[in-house]
Amino acid sequence: MAAFNNWSLGDVHVNAKGAKTCQLSDGTPRVLYTSDAYCTVPFPPSNFDKDPLATRLNLGLRTTPNLEAFFDGVDAWAVAYLVTHSERIFKRGPLTFDQVKESYHPMLTRNADYPPLLRTKLDTSGRRLCKFWTADRQKRDAPEDWRSCEVRPQLHLSHLWIMGRECGIVCNVDALLVQETSSAFPFGPAFIGGDD
Repeated sequence: MAAFNNWSLGDVHVNAKGAKTCQLSDGTPRVLYTSDAYCTVPFPPSNFDKDPLATRLNLGLRTTPNLEAFFDGVDAWAVAYLVTHSERIFKRGPLTFDQVKESYHPMLTRNADYPPLLRTKLDTSGRRLCKFWTADRQKRDAPEDWRSCEVRPQLHLSHLWIMGRECGIVCNVDALLVQETSSAFPFGPAFIGGDD
């Protein structure tokens, strides 16, 4: 938890639509995390309503060991912080560890034997528009087939959302370094001709 010593959540802000948020800070202008390895994308970005015109989409990333360890740490920090500051943030309490844990939506979802999936938000327009890059530092378009590529994400952990008794940290995709996986024929000439 030492890595999160400078982290804090601001006071609750309520927007015009009634949404409650708390700004996340680590003492720098933006809380950014850049992955040191490529992740796979099991499903293309989408939204819950399946609206083709939506510009804020959900993107799940299969984690690498370092990504998993970092975001497990974020979740552990968030729960501990919310227990300590439950009266200020939730306007009720004090809340116990179990009460906060029950309300908190972890950033990582786990399913059977698969590596954890990191839940992120990806914007296709506006000021949070995700930028796509190649390994040789060239801008590119979003992948046509997300499942045939790997991505190294730069992520912005922006704020805590609060809805009723539930809450969680929002993780926006700032940029993706995209690497297409090979679609070349994997078998050599000896396989095609066979050995008689």
